[in-house]
Amino acid sequence: MIQDLTIRNFMSHSNVAHKGLLPINVLIGRNDTGKTGLLRMLYGVTKALEVYSRKSEVVQESFKKILAAKLDTTFMPRKGLGDLVQKGQTERLHVELRINAGRDYSQNINFQFGESTQNTITDGAEHIAPLPSNIVNALFIPAKEVLTAFRDIRIIREQEYGRGFDDTYLDLIRALDIPTSRGRVAADLSAVNTMLEELFEGSIEQTHDDKNPFAFKKGKQQFAMHQTAEGIKKIGILTTLIRNRQISSGTVLFMDEPETALHPAAIRDMVKMIVAMSKAGVQIFLATHSYFIIKQLAICTHTEDASILCWNLNRDEQNQVNTTFEKIANGTLPQNEIVAEALAMYDEDVKAELGL
Repeated sequence: MIQDLTIRNFMSHSNVAHKGLLPINVLIGRNDTGKTGLLRMLYGVTKALEVYSRKSEVVQESFKKILAAKLDTTFMPRKGLGDLVQKGQTERLHVELRINAGRDYSQNINFQFGESTQNTITDGAEHIAPLPSNIVNALFIPAKEVLTAFRDIRIIREQEYGRGFDDTYLDLIRALDIPTSRGRVAADLSAVNTMLEELFEGSIEQTHDDKNPFAFKKGKQQFAMHQTAEGIKKIGILTTLIRNRQISSGTVLFMDEPETALHPAAIRDMVKMIVAMSKAGVQIFLATHSYFIIKQLAICTHTEDASILCWNLNRDEQNQVNTTFEKIANGTLPQNEIVAEALAMYDEDVKAELGL
């Protein structure tokens, strides 16, 4: 679990810092407030630690080299990693994360670099202890579903060495490509999987066909991915990752606008399942524009005693993004851009009814 974070001079963010992150962290802000950028940075560092830990079992390679490569292929900056440094600042980008895993692993990851940095990190990221085997993994689910373009993404990145899709896509399809097996899925996550599949009375299945690796099965009928609704494919990604045990206790799951293409009823059900995953040991970071998501999360603090931290991202008069943190508790929504817009629409409706 990512326990604490400090990120300074990163893209539009001068300073984002908080101690005691929770099992569910929801990022809220208008377009272009850097929500996805924060998700990618946290993902890049966590995934680099996972890769470093796996590699350390067979070969010696420095963490900072793996980290630099992962940040490069996650952000794909035009000129180099220096593009991630906040423009107009004299100070360097600085990142510090505290990652805890179980009782015996706690690691502080601290690094920084400046605007001239290309593809190496020289300052920090030292003395990193590998994670115990298979105790933490990172997954990023982007706003766009990947099942339809699954084969194309792999060809572009692995065979043609193109940069049309960043590592959030490539890493995800690699995780989805791991075969499901009859091995036992943890009971709480198995229940989540069942609820997800019941949403659409069907399931996304691996076909083991290189050209069409996935199909949607509903009863005795089978549908190709291009014939399957976007919302079903978004849910199908989660069910596949649960069945092949890529989502399990210790997973840090990043979700960018998971509400895309889902009906409000399905959004609410998905939120309940996100809460269930968090109780099964999955830490979740999600960025959203949906009132239904944050309202259902607030309800779940009552009904499920969910632990949820709201990140409010707002631009100030100097066009800098400020981030404040507030725990969602007792079913009460903190003030944020989504709630403010819902109230503004209500006020507009009342005025229209009154002819004002």
